[in-house]
Amino acid sequence: MSHADEILSVNNIFKVFGPNPNMAMEMLRKGADKNEIFSKTGHVVGVFDASFSVKRGEIFVIMGLSGSGKSTMVRLFNRLIEPTAGSIHLNGREITGLSDKALLDVRRKEMGMVFQSFALMPHMSVLQNTAFGLEIAGVAETERHRRAREALSQVGLAGHEHSYPHQLSGGMQQRVGLARALANDPTILLMDEAFSAL
Repeated sequence: MSHADEILSVNNIFKVFGPNPNMAMEMLRKGADKNEIFSKTGHVVGVFDASFSVKRGEIFVIMGLSGSGKSTMVRLFNRLIEPTAGSIHLNGREITGLSDKALLDVRRKEMGMVFQSFALMPHMSVLQNTAFGLEIAGVAETERHRRAREALSQVGLAGHEHSYPHQLSGGMQQRVGLARALANDPTILLMDEAFSAL
Protein backbone atom coordinates (compact mmCIF):
# COMPACT_ATOMS: atom_id res chain seq x y z
CA MET A 1 0.00 0.00 0.00
CA SER A 2 1.38 3.41 -0.87
CA HIS A 3 1.13 6.27 1.57
CA ALA A 4 -1.01 8.09 -1.02
CA ASP A 5 -3.74 5.49 -0.40
CA GLU A 6 -3.81 6.28 3.34
CA ILE A 7 -6.49 8.67 4.46
CA LEU A 8 -5.76 8.23 8.17
CA SER A 9 -2.51 7.20 9.80
CA VAL A 10 -2.20 6.73 13.56
CA ASN A 11 1.33 6.34 14.91
CA ASN A 12 2.16 5.29 18.48
CA ILE A 13 -0.81 7.09 20.05
CA PHE A 14 -1.16 7.15 23.82
CA LYS A 15 -3.82 8.79 25.95
CA VAL A 16 -3.33 8.98 29.71
CA PHE A 17 -6.04 10.61 31.82
CA GLY A 18 -4.92 12.32 35.01
CA PRO A 19 -3.12 15.42 36.31
CA ASN A 20 0.43 14.25 35.45
CA PRO A 21 0.36 12.10 32.30
CA ASN A 22 4.12 12.47 31.78
CA MET A 23 4.75 10.58 35.02
CA ALA A 24 2.51 7.75 33.80
CA MET A 25 4.25 7.78 30.40
CA GLU A 26 7.62 7.39 32.14
CA MET A 27 6.24 4.42 34.08
CA LEU A 28 5.01 2.91 30.79
CA ARG A 29 8.48 3.34 29.26
CA LYS A 30 9.92 1.46 32.24
CA GLY A 31 7.55 -1.46 31.66
CA ALA A 32 4.67 -0.76 34.05
CA ASP A 33 1.25 -1.94 32.90
CA LYS A 34 -1.94 0.12 33.05
CA ASN A 35 -3.18 -1.58 36.24
CA GLU A 36 0.06 -0.79 38.07
CA ILE A 37 -0.07 2.82 36.87
CA PHE A 38 -3.64 3.19 38.09
CA SER A 39 -2.94 1.64 41.49
CA LYS A 40 0.17 3.80 42.09
CA THR A 41 -0.93 7.10 40.52
CA GLY A 42 -4.68 7.08 39.90
CA HIS A 43 -3.98 7.78 36.21
CA VAL A 44 -5.94 5.86 33.58
CA VAL A 45 -4.26 4.67 30.39
CA GLY A 46 -7.11 5.08 27.89
CA VAL A 47 -5.13 4.25 24.74
CA PHE A 48 -1.82 2.40 24.76
CA ASP A 49 0.58 2.65 21.81
CA ALA A 50 -1.98 2.35 18.99
CA SER A 51 -0.68 2.37 15.42
CA PHE A 52 -2.63 1.66 12.23
CA SER A 53 -3.64 3.19 8.93
CA VAL A 54 -6.92 3.43 7.05
CA LYS A 55 -7.01 3.43 3.26
CA ARG A 56 -9.22 5.69 1.19
CA GLY A 57 -12.63 4.05 0.75
CA GLU A 58 -12.00 1.51 3.49
CA ILE A 59 -14.42 0.86 6.33
CA PHE A 60 -12.35 0.51 9.50
CA VAL A 61 -13.94 -0.79 12.71
CA ILE A 62 -12.56 -0.52 16.23
CA MET A 63 -14.03 -3.24 18.42
CA GLY A 64 -13.58 -3.92 22.10
CA LEU A 65 -15.20 -4.37 25.46
CA SER A 66 -16.92 -1.56 27.29
CA GLY A 67 -14.27 0.76 28.71
CA SER A 68 -11.53 -0.47 26.38
CA GLY A 69 -10.92 2.94 24.77
CA LYS A 70 -12.98 2.81 21.55
CA SER A 71 -14.72 6.17 22.05
CA THR A 72 -11.49 7.72 23.31
CA MET A 73 -9.71 6.58 20.15
CA VAL A 74 -12.38 8.04 17.86
CA ARG A 75 -12.21 11.36 19.71
CA LEU A 76 -8.42 11.38 19.36
CA PHE A 77 -8.82 11.33 15.56
CA ASN A 78 -10.52 14.74 15.56
CA ARG A 79 -8.80 15.93 18.75
CA LEU A 80 -11.94 16.30 20.80
CA ILE A 81 -9.56 14.53 23.20
CA GLU A 82 -5.89 15.47 22.94
CA PRO A 83 -3.35 12.63 22.69
CA THR A 84 -0.66 12.36 25.35
CA ALA A 85 1.90 11.12 22.80
CA GLY A 86 2.08 10.02 19.18
CA SER A 87 0.88 11.46 15.89
CA ILE A 88 -2.20 11.34 13.69
CA HIS A 89 -2.14 12.20 9.98
CA LEU A 90 -5.17 12.94 7.80
CA ASN A 91 -4.45 12.91 4.06
CA GLY A 92 -0.74 13.04 4.86
CA ARG A 93 -1.07 16.13 7.04
CA GLU A 94 -0.22 15.82 10.73
CA ILE A 95 -3.19 17.07 12.74
CA THR A 96 -1.80 16.51 16.23
CA GLY A 97 0.14 19.77 16.09
CA LEU A 98 -2.42 21.98 14.34
CA SER A 99 -3.45 25.31 15.81
CA ASP A 100 -7.03 25.63 17.05
CA LYS A 101 -7.96 27.62 13.93
CA ALA A 102 -6.42 25.09 11.53
CA LEU A 103 -7.99 22.20 13.45
CA LEU A 104 -11.40 23.86 13.26
CA ASP A 105 -10.98 24.16 9.50
CA VAL A 106 -10.09 20.44 9.22
CA ARG A 107 -13.11 19.49 11.35
CA ARG A 108 -15.45 21.64 9.25
CA LYS A 109 -14.21 20.56 5.84
CA GLU A 110 -12.66 17.11 6.14
CA MET A 111 -14.27 15.28 9.06
CA GLY A 112 -17.78 14.25 9.89
CA MET A 113 -18.72 12.82 13.28
CA VAL A 114 -21.77 10.83 14.31
CA PHE A 115 -22.08 10.48 18.07
CA GLN A 116 -23.76 7.73 20.07
CA SER A 117 -25.87 10.43 21.69
CA PHE A 118 -27.67 12.18 18.86
CA ALA A 119 -26.56 15.74 19.74
CA LEU A 120 -29.58 17.29 18.00
CA MET A 121 -30.78 20.79 18.83
CA PRO A 122 -34.36 20.43 20.10
CA HIS A 123 -35.42 23.92 18.94
CA MET A 124 -34.35 23.26 15.35
CA SER A 125 -36.21 21.32 12.68
CA VAL A 126 -34.76 18.17 11.13
CA LEU A 127 -33.70 20.21 8.09
CA GLN A 128 -32.05 22.88 10.26
CA ASN A 129 -30.25 20.24 12.36
CA THR A 130 -29.01 18.52 9.21
CA ALA A 131 -27.80 21.79 7.67
CA PHE A 132 -26.26 23.14 10.89
CA GLY A 133 -22.64 22.19 10.13
CA LEU A 134 -22.95 23.74 6.68
CA GLU A 135 -24.36 26.93 8.21
CA ILE A 136 -21.38 27.15 10.57
CA ALA A 137 -19.08 26.66 7.58
CA GLY A 138 -20.70 29.64 5.83
CA VAL A 139 -22.52 27.74 3.07
CA ALA A 140 -25.36 29.79 1.54
CA GLU A 141 -28.86 28.85 2.75
CA THR A 142 -30.14 27.56 -0.60
CA GLU A 143 -27.12 25.29 -1.07
CA ARG A 144 -27.06 24.01 2.52
CA HIS A 145 -30.78 23.17 2.40
CA ARG A 146 -30.28 21.37 -0.93
CA ARG A 147 -27.43 19.31 0.53
CA ALA A 148 -29.34 18.66 3.76
CA ARG A 149 -32.40 17.43 1.82
CA GLU A 150 -30.17 15.13 -0.25
CA ALA A 151 -28.56 13.70 2.91
CA LEU A 152 -31.97 13.21 4.56
CA SER A 153 -33.11 11.32 1.48
CA GLN A 154 -29.99 9.11 1.69
CA VAL A 155 -30.91 8.07 5.25
CA GLY A 156 -34.62 7.54 4.48
CA LEU A 157 -35.96 10.70 6.13
CA ALA A 158 -37.30 12.58 3.10
CA GLY A 159 -40.62 14.12 4.15
CA HIS A 160 -39.50 14.75 7.74
CA GLU A 161 -37.63 18.00 7.07
CA HIS A 162 -40.03 20.14 9.11
CA SER A 163 -40.37 17.76 12.05
CA TYR A 164 -38.59 18.43 15.34
CA PRO A 165 -36.38 15.92 17.19
CA HIS A 166 -38.99 15.19 19.89
CA GLN A 167 -41.39 14.06 17.14
CA LEU A 168 -38.98 11.35 15.93
CA SER A 169 -38.12 7.90 17.24
CA GLY A 170 -34.63 7.29 18.61
CA GLY A 171 -33.59 5.56 15.41
CA MET A 172 -34.86 8.45 13.29
CA GLN A 173 -32.99 10.94 15.49
CA GLN A 174 -29.82 8.93 15.00
CA ARG A 175 -30.35 9.04 11.23
CA VAL A 176 -30.63 12.85 11.44
CA GLY A 177 -27.20 12.84 13.10
CA LEU A 178 -25.87 10.68 10.27
CA ALA A 179 -27.47 12.95 7.64
CA ARG A 180 -25.85 15.99 9.28
CA ALA A 181 -22.44 14.35 8.93
CA LEU A 182 -23.10 13.24 5.33
CA ALA A 183 -24.37 16.68 4.23
CA ASN A 184 -20.88 18.09 4.64
CA ASP A 185 -19.44 15.41 2.30
CA PRO A 186 -16.46 14.81 4.61
CA THR A 187 -13.20 13.16 3.60
CA ILE A 188 -13.56 10.87 6.60
CA LEU A 189 -16.66 9.94 8.58
CA LEU A 190 -16.13 9.03 12.24
CA MET A 191 -18.87 7.10 14.01
CA ASP A 192 -19.06 6.27 17.70
CA GLU A 193 -21.65 3.49 18.04
CA ALA A 194 -23.65 5.43 15.49
CA PHE A 195 -26.17 2.66 14.84
CA SER A 196 -26.95 1.66 18.42
CA ALA A 197 -30.53 3.01 18.22
CA LEU A 198 -31.31 1.69 14.74
